[in-house]
Amino acid sequence: MYVGSVRDLAADGSLYDYAFPPTGAPFTYPPFAGLLLSPLAPLNLDVVMVSWMVATVVGVVTLAVLLAKVPGLPDVLPPALRAPAVALLLFLSSPIGSNLRFGQISFFVVLAVLVDCLRIVPPRYAGVATGIAAAVKLTPLIFIPYFWISGQRRAAVAATGTFAVCTGLAWAILPGDSARFWGTELFDVDGMGFIAIGGNQSLNGAMLRLHHPDAARTAVLATVGVAIVVLALIRAARAWRNNQPLAAAVMVGAAGLVFSPVSWTHHQLWLVFAALVPVSRRRSWNLGWAALVSAIMILPVTSVGASLPGGVVFGNAHLLLAVAVATVVPFFGSRLRSCTV
Repeated sequence: MYVGSVRDLAADGSLYDYAFPPTGAPFTYPPFAGLLLSPLAPLNLDVVMVSWMVATVVGVVTLAVLLAKVPGLPDVLPPALRAPAVALLLFLSSPIGSNLRFGQISFFVVLAVLVDCLRIVPPRYAGVATGIAAAVKLTPLIFIPYFWISGQRRAAVAATGTFAVCTGLAWAILPGDSARFWGTELFDVDGMGFIAIGGNQSLNGAMLRLHHPDAARTAVLATVGVAIVVLALIRAARAWRNNQPLAAAVMVGAAGLVFSPVSWTHHQLWLVFAALVPVSRRRSWNLGWAALVSAIMILPVTSVGASLPGGVVFGNAHLLLAVAVATVVPFFGSRLRSCTV
């Protein structure tokens, strides 16, 4: 999809006229994403596919090493085994599998946001990566209010400014596509595909599957959805102040999955990270939590379970997990230096 869209753009066409042949899926990202991806246009498709997969694999391994060093991970494995265990969890999870299978950009968007959330870059650059990620895919915009209310004001300003600069650059270079995206394509949610299927684990997707009328669906999204986001932001700000950066990022990311009109499997990486955050002072509880989250995010629960008794619950398992992570799961952080059985 990405290559076909930027090839149309290079031929004086539009990013938003291309439809991926097997599914008819369109290009749904802001024009700045098209600018970043435009160097792919002249390349051989097989080369792009292999290179993208290699970059994703290298990125996952790098991310596993970074996550293994985050303060406050459950004390259930020797330090030497943490990075391999995290890498195994990521590679087995359905979000990474989906990113690898379909060559999605979602993993790199999440990685960019984590660069800021986990304090990987110097403070003077905090927020820049999130601003770029938001210009590529709008969902990271939820992290800007999180930065602000958690006291990371510099990061919030930097993310907002970077997003504005990147978006402005796209307007200057691609004025037609920019006007089309911000004026039309942004509001065409149905154009994102068959969003009522189980792969869309957002609140909007669940309500579509339950056949709620549009007015009721809009009202629920505007009340319940907003309430979940606000609660998650408050909890995340508290977690940041308690030196729990991963827990904070996971809560905000989960809220974004709930509130977004579309949350496909490859978007749901934030839920996998939830397995890495302790929920108790007891090692056994943390192991149980990690096992539960891992099972939900590895096994085909939402597809197979939807046809079993209790299918409404199983078919929306990722959504329910996202709601729980955003609002009620009692994450603990680096204040807990040891755990007891």
